[in-house]
Parts: sequence; C-alpha cells; structure tokens
Amino acid sequence: MIERGAAYREAIVGSPRCIFLRAVVDISGPDMEFLPVEASPAAPWSKPEELHDKDFSAPPRYATLERGRWLLDGSFDVFPEDYQVPEHAGYAAAALSGNDGVFQTPQVVAAPFSGVYALQAFSLFFSTDPLDGVPEDFTVEVLYGETAYFTKTVVQNREAAAAFDGFTVYDPSAIRLTVTKWSLPGRRLRMVECIVGLYEDWDADMLERFFVTQQGDFSCLRLCYGSAEIAMDNSSRRFEPRRKDGIFQSITERQNVDLYLGVLVTGVEYLSLGRYYQAGDGWKTGSNAMTMQWSLVDIIGLLAERTFLPPEVLPETLAGWLEALVLQLGPNFRNRWHADPAYAELPVTANSRDDVAEKKCKDILRWACQASGTWPRADAETGKLTAEPLWNQGNRIDLDNIVSYPTMKANRSLAALIFTLADEEGTEYVVSGNSTASEDTVAIKNPFLHTREQALSAARLILAQYGGNIINLTGRGDPSSEIGDVDTIWLDESTATAARRMVQTFQIQDHALQNCASTLLQADGSYLWTEFAVIRASGKWKAPAGVSQLRIVLGQGGQGGGYGQPGYVGGAGNIPGSGVTSGYGERGADGQGGAVWYGVIDINPEQEFDVILGEGGAPAAAPGEIGTLGGHTTLGAYSSENGRVYPNGYTDIANGQVFARTGVAEPLPGTGDGGWGGEGGEAGSGYWEQQFWPDGRPKGWDFIVTKPPGPGKPGVAGATGFVMVTWEKPEEAKNRTMQGVNYGIL
Repeated sequence: MIERGAAYREAIVGSPRCIFLRAVVDISGPDMEFLPVEASPAAPWSKPEELHDKDFSAPPRYATLERGRWLLDGSFDVFPEDYQVPEHAGYAAAALSGNDGVFQTPQVVAAPFSGVYALQAFSLFFSTDPLDGVPEDFTVEVLYGETAYFTKTVVQNREAAAAFDGFTVYDPSAIRLTVTKWSLPGRRLRMVECIVGLYEDWDADMLERFFVTQQGDFSCLRLCYGSAEIAMDNSSRRFEPRRKDGIFQSITERQNVDLYLGVLVTGVEYLSLGRYYQAGDGWKTGSNAMTMQWSLVDIIGLLAERTFLPPEVLPETLAGWLEALVLQLGPNFRNRWHADPAYAELPVTANSRDDVAEKKCKDILRWACQASGTWPRADAETGKLTAEPLWNQGNRIDLDNIVSYPTMKANRSLAALIFTLADEEGTEYVVSGNSTASEDTVAIKNPFLHTREQALSAARLILAQYGGNIINLTGRGDPSSEIGDVDTIWLDESTATAARRMVQTFQIQDHALQNCASTLLQADGSYLWTEFAVIRASGKWKAPAGVSQLRIVLGQGGQGGGYGQPGYVGGAGNIPGSGVTSGYGERGADGQGGAVWYGVIDINPEQEFDVILGEGGAPAAAPGEIGTLGGHTTLGAYSSENGRVYPNGYTDIANGQVFARTGVAEPLPGTGDGGWGGEGGEAGSGYWEQQFWPDGRPKGWDFIVTKPPGPGKPGVAGATGFVMVTWEKPEEAKNRTMQGVNYGIL
C-alpha cells in the first residue's frame, strides 16, 4: 500500500472526484551512454553531469556578481565556501553576457554520447527562473564525429525549452549548443537538461485509450507481469510508419513510458502506476493512422522470455541474481532492481553454470524468489524489479469504492509438491498439499534448492496460495493499492474479512476512472498454522497436547468514539441585519483500533496461560472530547502493550479475519475494534428581526431562533481486546521431521 494522507483518502472515494491522467514517454536509446560534457569554462558551482538526470527544476538562487543577483536581502542564499551546493544546479558558464546580452566569446556546451543508432529528436531545457534569462540567439548541431549532420539556428528566442525533430542522423556522437546572445545583460548561460531523443508529457487530451493491468503470483510457480495499453492522438502524423524520416523510426525495444493517475486534493496529487516498456512489435495504428496504439509490459514482462546469459562468476545472493537479471537488458538497467534489505544477502547458489545456462529469465527469477522466501513484482512507484516478502497491510474496501458487491469462487487446490533437490543424488522430496482429494500435483526442479529444509520453506509459501476463496470485485480505482496488499473488505458495520490483492486493472472510460476489476485471494492458510482459536473472554487457556510452538496475536481494547459537536445557527458574522449561518456539528473522532502485538513462542506441553482481555475504551463524555483508550491484553507474560496500531485494522491473512479496526459503528466484543464517533447535532434555523421603539423609531436587530440546533451525539464504546492463538497439528509437525523421502504434511 502506498501511504497517502487523509485528504487523498477522502478525495479518492469522493463523488464526484477529479482524476488526472499522465504519461511520460521516453523514446531514447536504451543502450545510450553519456560521456563527460565538453563546454566553455564553467562557474565553480556548475554540475554538468546533471544535464542527463531528467530533473527540470530551476537552479537554486545564490548571490553572484550577475546584475541584480548579489543583494543579501534574503532573496538569495550565500554559496558555501567550497561552492558544493546540494541542490540540482545543471551547467552554469563562467562568462557573463554584455550590456546588450551578447557574449564576448560564444558559449558552447557539447553533450557527447554513444549507443544511439538513429537520432530524430532532442530537447534542451534552460532555467525557468525569470531572473536567469534564456538563450536569445543560438545554434544547435547534431554531430557525427566532428561533422554536423543537423544544424538549426534560432533567433529572438524567449522560451525556457527548445525541441527539435524532423531530421535523422545515424550513429550520432554529440549534441552541441552554441549561444551568442542571452536574453538579459550580465548573465551566465544556464542549462538544466539535455534530452537525447523524444521525452514528452502526455495528458488526457493526448490519450484516446488507457488500460493498465497489474498482477503477481505469490507462489512463484509461474511468473505474472503487468501490461499497459495506451492509444494516442496521431492526427498530426508524428508517428507515421510509412515515413522513413519520421519520429516513428526511433522507436525500439526497451524504451519506456511512465504512467500516472492523479486525484485533485488541494492540487493534483499523482501516484505512479509503474514504468512500462516497448517489447517487440508492440504497436499498431488505427483509423488510417489517426491513432497510434502501444502495447507495453513492465520490467518483468520485458525479461520473462529472454534466455539467461550467466556471468562468468555466478551470483551467490538474492541481490546478486536480481542484478544479473536486469543486466540482461543492458548496462543502463543495472540499478533497476530492489530487494528487501533483510533478504538481499540471503544465500542463493547454483552448483554450476550449466544449472542456469540457456534457461529463461522468468525461471531464474522464480527460482531465486522461491529459495529466498520472497516473491517478484515490478514496483509501482519506481518501476524496478523487486523481490520482497509478503506483507499484511492494505486499504479498506467498502461501498464507497466499489460499484457492486464482490463475487466469490473456490480457489484451486493441490494434492502434492514434488521437489527434486539440487544435491548429488537428485533426491526427491514430497510435500503433500492442502487437499488430498485434488488431482493436481506440481513438480519443482529448482537449482537453488539443495536441502529438504530449503524445499520445505519454499513449500510453505507455495501452499499458502492454495485453498480458500477467490474474490472478484469491480471498483472505482485507487492507485495507492498495490499488488500484494492485504485489503479489508468491510461491507457491514460489525465484521470484515481480509484478502490479498493479486490482480487489478485501471482504465479510463467516458473520461472517468471506473469499472476497475480486481482479484483478491483469501487462501485457507493451511500451509503451517492449521489450527487456531480466538479467545474473546478473560480466563485460562490451555495449549493442546503435543503442541510445542504457538503463534500468538494480542489485541488491546479499542478506543471509545468521540462526542459530536452541537449544531449551530446564528447571524452571519454576528452583524445585525446580515444573513443566517447554520450547519450540522462536526462528527466526533472515531476511536482507533487497539494496538496489536504478534509473535511465535515456544511452550511446554499443555502449558496453561492466564488470559486478561483489555476492556474497551469508554466514549467521550462531552462535545469535542475524544474517547478513552482501551486496556491492554495479556497472555501470560506477553502483552499488547508492545504492539502497534494499524490504521485499517490488523488483517490475519492465514484465516481471513480482521481485528482492531478504527471507527466501527457496532463493535463486537473480542475484536479490539474502535468505536464510531458520535454524530454532530442538527442545524438550527432562525432569522433577523428589526426592533422598534414605541414611537416607531428603529432601535436595532434581534436574531430570532425558530429551531434550536441539536446537541451532538455520544460515540460508541470500543470493543474488548482479543487473543488469537494458532498452532500446527502435532501429527503434521511430526511428519515433517521424518528422514529421507517423505510426505511432509503442511
């Protein structure tokens, strides 16, 4: 879940709501490498290496000897002694323009590069700060060696950016800018960005179609990836396949499009839907080339069908394999991966190069994640190839953000997993699945799984995705939801259920974000902790016979709801004769769910525990006050006092139950739910009436109340806390300790 503030949460479910679409299209050479910038003498704070980082912000304001830029009145900062400014600065020349803006010696900036087959567009960006000025008279060239194969001279320019296309230069080596005159006297040449290729921002006016699918498979038995289909207005024929000199000829595999959806809060708050790439022949025209449609995939889709070319020295960690995978796409992809820091250095080893040579990248990725207890996805915020463990948080789903009630169907079941271990004997190790009645078995030959313990660890994660239910729903779309989130589905005021998001779509129809389908998995959790009990009353609890380990979850009592403010009525501004103001009182604050602590503990056989459930917090006693917090819950020596508060409630994905929600209208005992805040009082009504002296002279105005405002309502008490205990059946734990080939029941 991408964390957002309360204003965003309110806006994304609002009706009506304002949704904005954005696509950043980067048609440049995916194998392009930039060389050091060659330029006229630079100012000491100049950062020419920043000309290719796609940061278009204006340089910071520091006091210099340029006209009007030296006043120490707070308008400008003072340079540090070493001139190493922390902000983005781009290139700044040392020379100043003359009184007429003309440079005594033309100022030159050349940006060399390699790895571009054909260049058909480029853009230069200067400072957008009006105090900096812009180049007025300048010439641009595209070089091959020392020869210019494209030259354009611009005079009387007043724009902070300049874009050029309509040419083709093969194997270009540099873009060179020569400035003879600046728009202001006594100014330096400042340049913030040089884009080699086409880099444009498209909005809804440019896009005719928009459809994004995000998906993942948590079992790592198959590899899912995201895709995007966008169609842009091509009435100008900029992208014309039949023109050999058009921009279309610059389109190659691995070029990317970053997609965003924004919602109007105070301004537009954009969230990324990911980075998607051109893969193969992923385009087509429509309506006599009046539109151009792009079919794109995320970084996993870009990798999936490539044959893995192993490096000379095989990686030995999860992080090493992720880097080796993205490098299959070229050196510019070296940093486009991320691994959870706690898992990045876990050992993931193959016996030899033959184990991974000529395998598909999709299989290498699945196997590395199986061996490390993670799952692969393309991160929506960064677009990077990402391997992380599963998490247990997500958004709240209720009638405000879905268009119909969810439908459910049975999830698939599995009879057994058959592992062939990567040991000298090729040992076969069988782990039975969630249903002996199922006819499906899965054979796994993972070169990174060498021992039965490693195979069993992978089996636990795999079988966590079997059994239980599949939930399908159609919503209005929320870009803050991520694949892997555990969402709480909250369709009545007392109970909720949890399910993990594994597929979601975003589409614009009739100029609105709507009919966004999602698929959520509510597996039965029979992979490890097969038995569970929820304790909803204080007393004693005795562990079952033969159980030596428990997973416990302790929930504090929920907070009571706040007291609603009374309604109001009165003259506007309390000025006699003015209008009437009235309104409902503000609703009381919702009581937060109790803090939750969970962990795995070792116990003695049939150990008995004292259970004390925290009392629910009382609702507030007076308008404007908040309710009291609930008491802490203990199980023996363990306490919810060491836990944390989950804003959308604590979801236990193993059994689909949700606890410790915030603002529940009818909290059930033993859930740790917080109480609903009291409603605000009803608005009153009245009018101004002029008063007169007995002789008829006006003497003033009185405000006459015809309906007194209503009082605020008290909130709801929080629910008592809870204890959830889960454990493994003793006979199942015993089976897993057997030596040799066995049917270790999960």
